Amino acid sequence: MSIINKMLQDLDRREPGSGPQSSSRAGVQAVARPAGREWFWRTLAFLILLSLAWVAWVAYQMWPRPVATELAYRSAEQARAARASMATPKPVPVPQPASAPPAVAAPPAPAAVVPAPAQPPAANETFRLAQSIETPIEPAAPKQIAKSAPITQKAERSKVERRDRVSSPAERAENEFRYAAAVLRLGRATEAEAHFTKALEIDAGHRGARQALAAMHIERGELDAARQILEDGLRLDAGQPDFAIALARILIERKDLPGALTVLDGSSAAGAEVPEFQIVRGTILQRLGRHADAATAYRAALERQPAIPQAWIGLGISLEALHQRAEAADAYRRALAAGPVGAEVKTYVEQRVRALR
Repeated sequence: MSIINKMLQDLDRREPGSGPQSSSRAGVQAVARPAGREWFWRTLAFLILLSLAWVAWVAYQMWPRPVATELAYRSAEQARAARASMATPKPVPVPQPASAPPAVAAPPAPAAVVPAPAQPPAANETFRLAQSIETPIEPAAPKQIAKSAPITQKAERSKVERRDRVSSPAERAENEFRYAAAVLRLGRATEAEAHFTKALEIDAGHRGARQALAAMHIERGELDAARQILEDGLRLDAGQPDFAIALARILIERKDLPGALTVLDGSSAAGAEVPEFQIVRGTILQRLGRHADAATAYRAALERQPAIPQAWIGLGISLEALHQRAEAADAYRRALAAGPVGAEVKTYVEQRVRALR
């Protein structure tokens, strides 16, 4: 410190206006500097001690502690004693002498359970838990098995029934038909046709799929394909007047009037009450020159539904061919009153009415 003071004094002498005051101020500064350094070292020492204390506290918290307590050891000993007693074979009973009265057989005792000594609640609970884990599971009582058996059988039966319902050909064909109808509404005709065909492959008797498939072929002018589908349907079930009507129209288009009449006659029982069936049949008979039979067919249709202009016109033509002029004129007038018709048809009917006056 003397060297530093000496250097400071030399500096004061070199500065202008140096004097006793400056030398005394330098001495004060030289003496004050050691006090600041002392406070720095004290603060640093305090921080070091604080850090060491924190490290010691963390180490104490992380130091492993013994988990097993006296209760746990005691419970383990009781569990081992219980297992040993259950593993020990039961003594064989010694037969009693003949003179002794017959002993009444006691009911079979339940599995031996070694009573645990009185312990605090935690110990008893630990012992019961150890027994429940390590004791072999007893077979269920017959009564419990009898109760669970019907439930199992019922569940298995429901599974079998559900499998039968899902795998039914009629149901699978219906699902295909519904999907095809849905995609057909979206304009996807090719996809719809594929699913209609698949529905018929699954269930050939599905009426809706066959009718829709035939209609798609007719709309595209594929009359041969439609004819084959309708003929197959009538072979499976002749009592479908819709198929008979569609097939008869195709045969009329092909100029096969006798074949068309044969088709309708094969389904006459089912189509007797269908007005459209009778109108198509009357048209075929009329073209074949059988006007009396045609008039009968037209009348049968008009009995079911009087407001059919086409049936009245057909009846008027056949009655006129049979020289029944008054009846024919009346039929033509009824045709005009039954409902709207095309301009050409209306002109023709009005001409026939005037001609038959």
